[in-house]
Amino acid sequence: AEFKAATAGSVHVPTEMLRAPFVQGLRHFAAALDTLGGGMGSYLLSNVRKLENSKACPDHAGYRQWLLSEVPVHAVTGYKAFVDESAWMANLWIAWTLEFFTEFFAEVHQGLDTKASVDAAYRRTLQCHHNFFQRAAFTAASKQLPARDQLLAHLRGPGAASDEAARRGVGEFVAAGRAAVG
Repeated sequence: AEFKAATAGSVHVPTEMLRAPFVQGLRHFAAALDTLGGGMGSYLLSNVRKLENSKACPDHAGYRQWLLSEVPVHAVTGYKAFVDESAWMANLWIAWTLEFFTEFFAEVHQGLDTKASVDAAYRRTLQCHHNFFQRAAFTAASKQLPARDQLLAHLRGPGAASDEAARRGVGEFVAAGRAAVG
C-alpha cells in the first residue's frame, strides 16, 4: 500500500515519489521478507537505516528532491563515487534489491516455484552487482525461502479466504515495484 501511495498509484516510472510512504513501505517490506526465512529483509533494512540517517534535507517530501539535497556529501570523493553511509548508496542498493524482489515475485505470480523464481530473477538483477562473497551469502539465504505454495500461504496470512488473494497481492506488488524501479 505504501509503495502505491509513494508513486501516487502510477503504473509508469514517476518523475517523483513521496519519500515518507516509500521509506515506510521499505520498512514494512523488509519486515515481511524477514518472516519468510533467510533474513532476506535484513540487508534492505540496513539500507533503509542509511536513508534515515542521511544528511539529506528532511524538509523535502519528494524522494528525488530529498536525494538531490544530499549531493554535497559526495564532494569528498570528488563526485566519482558515493559515500557508503549515504542516501545515494542506500538508494542504489535499495533499487537493485527491489528490482530483484519485483522480478522474483513476478516469476512466482506466473507460477514458477521458489527456487526457479529466485534463479531467474537473480540472473537478471542482483547477480550483475554482487561480488563472490555476496553471491555466496545470497545463495545461502535464498535456500531458506519456502516452496511456492508455502510462500503464498504465508503471504496470504491468517484469516484470508484463499491463495488467490495472495496471488492478487503479489501481482499488485509487482506492478508497484515496476513503477518504483522502472
